[in-house]
Amino acid sequence: MTTDRPATDRAADGHSAVDGQDAVPIHRTFERNSDRWHELSPGPPSDGLLETPGPNAIRWHVVGSPREVLDAADQLGLPTAEVRARLTQIRAGAARVTSRVVRVNDHAVYVVVPTASYADEQVSTGSIALFMTPGCVVTAEAGDDHVTERVVDRLTEARTLVGRGTLPVLAAALIELLAGASEVELALGDAVADLETTVFRPDVDPLERLYNLKREISEARRALLPLTIEIPDLGADASASTVQPLRLERRLLDRLTATAERVDRHLDAHDGLLSDMLSVRLSQISVRQNEITLRQNEDMRKISAWAAIAAVPTLLAGVYGMNFDHMPELGWEFGYPVALGLMVTVCVSLHRAFRRAGWL
Repeated sequence: MTTDRPATDRAADGHSAVDGQDAVPIHRTFERNSDRWHELSPGPPSDGLLETPGPNAIRWHVVGSPREVLDAADQLGLPTAEVRARLTQIRAGAARVTSRVVRVNDHAVYVVVPTASYADEQVSTGSIALFMTPGCVVTAEAGDDHVTERVVDRLTEARTLVGRGTLPVLAAALIELLAGASEVELALGDAVADLETTVFRPDVDPLERLYNLKREISEARRALLPLTIEIPDLGADASASTVQPLRLERRLLDRLTATAERVDRHLDAHDGLLSDMLSVRLSQISVRQNEITLRQNEDMRKISAWAAIAAVPTLLAGVYGMNFDHMPELGWEFGYPVALGLMVTVCVSLHRAFRRAGWL
Protein backbone atom coordinates (compact mmCIF):
# COMPACT_ATOMS: atom_id res chain seq x y z
CA MET A 1 0.00 0.00 0.00
CA THR A 2 1.53 3.30 -1.07
CA THR A 3 0.15 6.80 -0.79
CA ASP A 4 1.29 10.10 -2.26
CA ARG A 5 1.25 13.39 -0.39
CA PRO A 6 -2.01 15.37 -0.43
CA ALA A 7 -2.22 17.85 -3.26
CA THR A 8 -3.63 20.58 -1.01
CA ASP A 9 -0.51 20.92 1.17
CA ARG A 10 1.39 23.48 -0.84
CA ALA A 11 -1.72 25.11 -2.28
CA ALA A 12 -2.98 25.91 1.19
CA ASP A 13 0.21 27.76 2.11
CA GLY A 14 -1.01 30.81 0.22
CA HIS A 15 2.17 31.27 -1.84
CA SER A 16 2.46 31.34 -5.62
CA ALA A 17 5.26 30.82 -8.07
CA VAL A 18 4.96 34.35 -9.37
CA ASP A 19 6.15 35.83 -6.05
CA GLY A 20 9.85 35.49 -6.72
CA GLN A 21 9.77 31.73 -7.20
CA ASP A 22 10.85 29.76 -10.25
CA ALA A 23 8.34 29.41 -13.04
CA VAL A 24 6.33 26.20 -13.07
CA PRO A 25 7.05 24.27 -16.30
CA ILE A 26 4.01 23.23 -18.27
CA HIS A 27 4.57 19.80 -19.78
CA ARG A 28 1.66 19.62 -22.22
CA THR A 29 -0.94 22.03 -23.58
CA PHE A 30 -4.15 21.20 -25.44
CA GLU A 31 -6.54 23.54 -27.23
CA ARG A 32 -10.17 22.97 -27.99
CA ASN A 33 -11.66 23.73 -31.39
CA SER A 34 -15.42 23.10 -31.55
CA ASP A 35 -15.74 19.73 -29.76
CA ARG A 36 -12.26 18.45 -30.58
CA TRP A 37 -9.07 18.86 -28.60
CA HIS A 38 -5.59 18.83 -30.10
CA GLU A 39 -2.17 19.10 -28.52
CA LEU A 40 -0.04 22.16 -29.16
CA SER A 41 3.65 21.75 -29.83
CA PRO A 42 5.50 22.74 -26.67
CA GLY A 43 8.61 24.88 -26.60
CA PRO A 44 11.74 24.09 -24.60
CA PRO A 45 11.04 23.00 -21.00
CA SER A 46 12.66 26.14 -19.64
CA ASP A 47 10.08 28.30 -21.42
CA GLY A 48 7.45 27.21 -18.88
CA LEU A 49 4.44 28.59 -20.79
CA LEU A 50 3.34 28.69 -24.38
CA GLU A 51 2.19 31.78 -26.23
CA THR A 52 -0.85 33.60 -24.87
CA PRO A 53 -4.06 32.13 -26.33
CA GLY A 54 -6.61 34.14 -28.21
CA PRO A 55 -9.66 35.64 -26.49
CA ASN A 56 -11.96 32.73 -27.45
CA ALA A 57 -9.45 29.90 -27.06
CA ILE A 58 -10.07 27.12 -24.54
CA ARG A 59 -6.91 25.51 -23.24
CA TRP A 60 -5.86 22.68 -20.99
CA HIS A 61 -2.42 22.79 -19.39
CA VAL A 62 -0.76 19.80 -17.70
CA VAL A 63 1.90 20.40 -15.04
CA GLY A 64 4.09 17.96 -13.17
CA SER A 65 2.73 17.94 -9.62
CA PRO A 66 -0.65 18.63 -7.98
CA ARG A 67 1.15 21.03 -5.63
CA GLU A 68 2.03 23.21 -8.63
CA VAL A 69 -1.47 23.57 -10.08
CA LEU A 70 -2.34 26.87 -8.37
CA ASP A 71 1.13 28.28 -9.03
CA ALA A 72 0.76 27.50 -12.72
CA ALA A 73 -2.71 29.06 -12.69
CA ASP A 74 -1.17 32.22 -11.22
CA GLN A 75 1.34 32.30 -14.07
CA LEU A 76 -1.53 32.06 -16.53
CA GLY A 77 -3.31 34.98 -14.85
CA LEU A 78 -6.18 32.88 -13.52
CA PRO A 79 -8.02 33.98 -10.34
CA THR A 80 -6.70 31.82 -7.51
CA ALA A 81 -6.76 34.22 -4.53
CA GLU A 82 -10.15 33.15 -3.18
CA VAL A 83 -9.38 29.47 -3.66
CA ARG A 84 -6.11 29.87 -1.74
CA ALA A 85 -7.95 31.66 1.06
CA ARG A 86 -10.52 28.84 1.28
CA LEU A 87 -7.80 26.20 1.32
CA THR A 88 -6.02 28.03 4.12
CA GLN A 89 -9.23 27.94 6.18
CA ILE A 90 -9.67 24.25 5.41
CA ARG A 91 -6.12 23.48 6.46
CA ALA A 92 -6.63 25.31 9.74
CA GLY A 93 -9.74 23.26 10.52
CA ALA A 94 -9.87 20.14 12.61
CA ALA A 95 -10.81 17.83 9.73
CA ARG A 96 -8.30 17.66 6.91
CA VAL A 97 -8.94 15.47 3.89
CA THR A 98 -7.18 15.17 0.56
CA SER A 99 -10.34 15.31 -1.52
CA ARG A 100 -11.77 18.76 -1.97
CA VAL A 101 -14.01 20.87 -4.18
CA VAL A 102 -13.58 24.63 -3.79
CA ARG A 103 -15.88 26.79 -5.92
CA VAL A 104 -15.76 30.56 -6.39
CA ASN A 105 -19.14 31.79 -7.66
CA ASP A 106 -19.01 29.56 -10.74
CA HIS A 107 -16.08 31.60 -12.07
CA ALA A 108 -13.41 29.19 -10.88
CA VAL A 109 -13.33 25.77 -9.28
CA TYR A 110 -10.51 23.80 -7.68
CA VAL A 111 -10.89 20.02 -7.46
CA VAL A 112 -8.66 17.43 -5.83
CA VAL A 113 -9.78 13.79 -6.02
CA PRO A 114 -7.93 10.59 -5.10
CA THR A 115 -6.83 7.95 -7.60
CA ALA A 116 -6.08 4.27 -7.13
CA SER A 117 -4.08 1.70 -9.08
CA TYR A 118 -3.33 -1.97 -8.50
CA ALA A 119 -0.25 -4.13 -9.07
CA ASP A 120 1.04 -7.29 -7.39
CA GLU A 121 -1.87 -7.35 -4.91
CA GLN A 122 -1.01 -3.83 -3.75
CA VAL A 123 -3.23 -0.76 -4.07
CA SER A 124 -1.36 2.48 -4.70
CA THR A 125 -3.23 5.73 -4.16
CA GLY A 126 -2.50 9.13 -5.57
CA SER A 127 -4.44 12.24 -6.53
CA ILE A 128 -5.37 14.43 -9.45
CA ALA A 129 -5.85 18.19 -9.06
CA LEU A 130 -7.69 20.55 -11.42
CA PHE A 131 -8.10 24.32 -11.40
CA MET A 132 -10.78 25.38 -13.86
CA THR A 133 -12.21 28.55 -15.30
CA PRO A 134 -14.63 28.63 -18.23
CA GLY A 135 -11.76 29.11 -20.70
CA CYS A 136 -8.77 27.41 -19.08
CA VAL A 137 -7.98 24.36 -16.98
CA VAL A 138 -4.74 23.36 -15.27
CA THR A 139 -4.29 19.75 -14.13
CA ALA A 140 -1.63 17.57 -12.53
CA GLU A 141 -1.53 13.98 -11.33
CA ALA A 142 0.44 12.12 -8.67
CA GLY A 143 0.45 8.35 -8.51
CA ASP A 144 0.51 5.37 -10.86
CA ASP A 145 -3.04 5.44 -12.24
CA HIS A 146 -2.15 7.47 -15.38
CA VAL A 147 -5.53 9.15 -15.50
CA THR A 148 -4.13 12.07 -17.50
CA GLU A 149 -3.01 9.83 -20.36
CA ARG A 150 -6.42 8.20 -20.57
CA VAL A 151 -8.13 11.61 -20.50
CA VAL A 152 -5.92 12.74 -23.39
CA ASP A 153 -6.88 9.66 -25.39
CA ARG A 154 -10.56 10.23 -24.67
CA LEU A 155 -10.60 13.94 -25.52
CA THR A 156 -8.59 13.64 -28.72
CA GLU A 157 -10.58 10.77 -30.21
CA ALA A 158 -13.15 11.28 -32.96
CA ARG A 159 -16.20 11.18 -30.68
CA THR A 160 -15.26 13.17 -27.65
CA LEU A 161 -17.24 14.37 -24.67
CA VAL A 162 -19.30 17.46 -25.27
CA GLY A 163 -19.89 20.27 -22.84
CA ARG A 164 -19.25 23.93 -22.32
CA GLY A 165 -15.72 25.27 -22.08
CA THR A 166 -13.38 23.16 -19.99
CA LEU A 167 -16.05 20.82 -18.60
CA PRO A 168 -15.07 17.88 -20.85
CA VAL A 169 -11.69 17.71 -19.11
CA LEU A 170 -13.33 17.39 -15.70
CA ALA A 171 -15.93 14.92 -16.99
CA ALA A 172 -13.31 12.76 -18.70
CA ALA A 173 -11.09 12.81 -15.59
CA LEU A 174 -13.93 11.59 -13.37
CA ILE A 175 -14.96 8.91 -15.87
CA GLU A 176 -11.42 7.58 -16.25
CA LEU A 177 -10.81 7.77 -12.51
CA LEU A 178 -13.84 5.61 -11.81
CA ALA A 179 -12.88 3.29 -14.66
CA GLY A 180 -9.53 2.82 -12.92
CA ALA A 181 -11.31 2.19 -9.61
CA SER A 182 -13.45 -0.47 -11.34
CA GLU A 183 -10.30 -2.18 -12.64
CA VAL A 184 -8.85 -2.14 -9.12
CA GLU A 185 -12.04 -3.73 -7.78
CA LEU A 186 -11.97 -6.45 -10.45
CA ALA A 187 -8.31 -7.23 -9.76
CA LEU A 188 -8.96 -7.44 -6.03
CA GLY A 189 -11.93 -9.70 -6.70
CA ASP A 190 -9.73 -12.05 -8.76
CA ALA A 191 -7.15 -12.10 -5.95
CA VAL A 192 -9.83 -12.92 -3.39
CA ALA A 193 -11.20 -15.72 -5.59
CA ASP A 194 -7.71 -17.16 -5.99
CA LEU A 195 -7.11 -17.00 -2.25
CA GLU A 196 -10.39 -18.78 -1.57
CA THR A 197 -9.07 -21.94 -3.27
CA THR A 198 -6.22 -22.21 -0.73
CA VAL A 199 -8.16 -21.73 2.48
CA PHE A 200 -8.80 -25.45 3.01
CA ARG A 201 -5.36 -26.60 1.94
CA PRO A 202 -3.38 -27.81 4.97
CA ASP A 203 -0.03 -27.22 3.26
CA VAL A 204 -0.65 -23.49 2.68
CA ASP A 205 -0.93 -20.74 5.30
CA PRO A 206 -3.11 -18.01 3.73
CA LEU A 207 -3.40 -15.76 6.80
CA GLU A 208 -0.72 -13.23 5.81
CA ARG A 209 -2.02 -12.89 2.27
CA LEU A 210 -5.59 -12.72 3.57
CA TYR A 211 -4.74 -9.88 5.93
CA ASN A 212 -2.83 -8.03 3.20
CA LEU A 213 -5.82 -8.22 0.86
CA LYS A 214 -8.17 -6.91 3.55
CA ARG A 215 -5.78 -4.00 4.11
CA GLU A 216 -5.60 -3.20 0.39
CA ILE A 217 -9.39 -3.35 0.05
CA SER A 218 -9.70 -0.90 2.93
CA GLU A 219 -7.21 1.38 1.18
CA ALA A 220 -9.18 1.22 -2.06
CA ARG A 221 -12.41 2.04 -0.23
CA ARG A 222 -10.80 4.99 1.52
CA ALA A 223 -9.67 6.30 -1.87
CA LEU A 224 -13.11 5.83 -3.39
CA LEU A 225 -15.26 7.15 -0.54
CA PRO A 226 -14.43 10.86 -1.04
CA LEU A 227 -15.67 10.63 -4.62
CA THR A 228 -19.21 9.86 -3.50
CA ILE A 229 -19.02 12.91 -1.24
CA GLU A 230 -17.44 15.35 -3.68
CA ILE A 231 -19.13 14.37 -6.96
CA PRO A 232 -22.54 15.93 -6.11
CA ASP A 233 -20.83 19.31 -5.55
CA LEU A 234 -19.74 19.33 -9.20
CA GLY A 235 -23.26 19.08 -10.59
CA ALA A 236 -25.63 21.71 -11.88
CA ASP A 237 -28.40 22.98 -9.66
CA ALA A 238 -31.69 21.79 -11.12
CA SER A 239 -33.51 24.81 -9.69
CA ALA A 240 -31.14 27.37 -11.24
CA SER A 241 -32.42 29.22 -14.30
CA THR A 242 -29.05 30.68 -15.39
CA VAL A 243 -26.26 28.98 -17.30
CA GLN A 244 -23.73 27.31 -15.01
CA PRO A 245 -20.50 27.03 -17.00
CA LEU A 246 -18.52 25.06 -14.41
CA ARG A 247 -21.10 22.47 -13.39
CA LEU A 248 -21.55 19.05 -14.93
CA GLU A 249 -24.89 17.67 -16.06
CA ARG A 250 -26.83 15.93 -13.35
CA ARG A 251 -27.36 12.81 -15.46
CA LEU A 252 -23.63 12.32 -15.84
CA LEU A 253 -23.05 12.82 -12.13
CA ASP A 254 -25.81 10.35 -11.30
CA ARG A 255 -24.08 7.74 -13.47
CA LEU A 256 -20.72 8.48 -11.86
CA THR A 257 -22.20 8.28 -8.37
CA ALA A 258 -23.92 4.99 -9.21
CA THR A 259 -20.61 3.59 -10.50
CA ALA A 260 -18.76 4.69 -7.36
CA GLU A 261 -21.41 3.12 -5.13
CA ARG A 262 -21.37 -0.10 -7.15
CA VAL A 263 -17.59 -0.39 -6.87
CA ASP A 264 -17.81 0.27 -3.14
CA ARG A 265 -20.49 -2.42 -2.71
CA HIS A 266 -18.33 -4.94 -4.55
CA LEU A 267 -15.31 -4.04 -2.44
CA ASP A 268 -17.43 -4.47 0.67
CA ALA A 269 -18.54 -7.90 -0.59
CA HIS A 270 -14.91 -8.90 -1.18
CA ASP A 271 -14.02 -7.74 2.31
CA GLY A 272 -16.91 -9.74 3.76
CA LEU A 273 -15.78 -12.86 1.91
CA LEU A 274 -12.27 -12.40 3.29
CA SER A 275 -13.73 -12.09 6.79
CA ASP A 276 -15.62 -15.36 6.27
CA MET A 277 -12.44 -17.05 5.02
CA LEU A 278 -10.58 -15.74 8.05
CA SER A 279 -13.24 -17.18 10.37
CA VAL A 280 -13.10 -20.55 8.59
CA ARG A 281 -9.33 -20.65 8.77
CA LEU A 282 -9.28 -19.77 12.45
CA SER A 283 -11.92 -22.44 13.07
CA GLN A 284 -9.73 -24.96 11.27
CA ILE A 285 -6.77 -23.98 13.44
CA SER A 286 -8.91 -24.27 16.57
CA VAL A 287 -10.20 -27.72 15.58
CA ARG A 288 -6.68 -28.88 14.76
CA GLN A 289 -5.42 -27.65 18.11
CA ASN A 290 -8.25 -29.46 19.88
CA GLU A 291 -7.40 -32.66 18.02
CA ILE A 292 -3.76 -32.36 19.06
CA THR A 293 -4.81 -31.74 22.66
CA LEU A 294 -7.12 -34.79 22.60
CA ARG A 295 -4.36 -36.97 21.21
CA GLN A 296 -1.98 -35.73 23.87
CA ASN A 297 -4.55 -36.42 26.60
CA GLU A 298 -5.15 -39.90 25.20
CA ASP A 299 -1.43 -40.63 25.20
CA MET A 300 -1.12 -39.39 28.78
CA ARG A 301 -3.97 -41.69 29.89
CA LYS A 302 -2.33 -44.69 28.26
CA ILE A 303 1.01 -43.90 29.86
CA SER A 304 -0.64 -43.47 33.26
CA ALA A 305 -2.57 -46.73 32.91
CA TRP A 306 0.49 -48.76 31.99
CA ALA A 307 2.46 -47.07 34.78
CA ALA A 308 -0.24 -48.11 37.28
CA ILE A 309 -0.23 -51.71 35.99
CA ALA A 310 3.57 -51.88 36.17
CA ALA A 311 3.55 -50.47 39.70
CA VAL A 312 1.79 -53.56 41.18
CA PRO A 313 4.45 -56.22 40.40
CA THR A 314 7.13 -53.66 41.15
CA LEU A 315 5.63 -53.06 44.59
CA LEU A 316 5.27 -56.78 45.41
CA ALA A 317 8.71 -57.62 44.08
CA GLY A 318 10.16 -54.76 46.08
CA VAL A 319 8.55 -55.92 49.30
CA TYR A 320 9.61 -59.56 48.98
CA GLY A 321 13.03 -58.54 47.76
CA MET A 322 13.95 -57.06 51.17
CA ASN A 323 15.38 -60.45 52.32
CA PHE A 324 14.59 -60.05 56.00
CA ASP A 325 14.87 -63.20 58.14
CA HIS A 326 11.42 -62.87 59.63
CA MET A 327 8.86 -62.08 56.92
CA PRO A 328 5.43 -63.67 56.42
CA GLU A 329 5.29 -66.58 54.01
CA LEU A 330 9.05 -66.71 53.46
CA GLY A 331 9.13 -70.25 54.60
CA TRP A 332 5.89 -71.24 52.89
CA GLU A 333 6.21 -73.75 50.11
CA PHE A 334 3.60 -72.06 47.88
CA GLY A 335 4.67 -68.49 48.65
CA TYR A 336 6.50 -67.89 45.37
CA PRO A 337 3.75 -69.09 42.97
CA VAL A 338 1.11 -67.31 45.06
CA ALA A 339 3.07 -64.05 44.80
CA LEU A 340 3.41 -64.43 41.03
CA GLY A 341 -0.28 -65.28 40.68
CA LEU A 342 -1.23 -62.27 42.77
CA MET A 343 0.84 -60.02 40.51
CA VAL A 344 -0.76 -61.41 37.36
CA THR A 345 -4.28 -61.23 38.82
CA VAL A 346 -3.96 -57.60 39.93
CA CYS A 347 -2.32 -56.56 36.64
CA VAL A 348 -5.05 -58.26 34.56
CA SER A 349 -7.77 -56.71 36.71
CA LEU A 350 -6.24 -53.24 36.30
CA HIS A 351 -5.86 -53.76 32.57
CA ARG A 352 -9.55 -54.68 32.20
CA ALA A 353 -10.60 -51.74 34.36
CA PHE A 354 -8.56 -49.29 32.26
CA ARG A 355 -9.95 -50.80 29.05
CA ARG A 356 -13.51 -50.29 30.27
CA ALA A 357 -12.67 -46.70 31.21
CA GLY A 358 -11.25 -46.03 27.74
CA TRP A 359 -7.70 -45.42 28.89
CA LEU A 360 -6.31 -48.36 26.95
